[in-house]
Amino acid sequence: MAVHRTLAMCRRLKVLREGSKLTQQDVAKKLHISQAAYSRLEKGEVEIPLSKLIDLSEVYKLPLVRLLEGI
Repeated sequence: MAVHRTLAMCRRLKVLREGSKLTQQDVAKKLHISQAAYSRLEKGEVEIPLSKLIDLSEVYKLPLVRLLEGI
């Protein structure tokens, strides 16, 4: 994923999480990963697997296409 796309996705994940009043720990539990692993996803330190993008779309009750819109 290009750097600008990665940064856009990172910002989107943080905005969605904060807008939902969730902590990184809350989202990590829903994704069945550690808080540290989720933090790396949100910071763009690792690429987000498609399976986790699907899980994130379910966490935020958004169609996957909306989660990725404009990225």
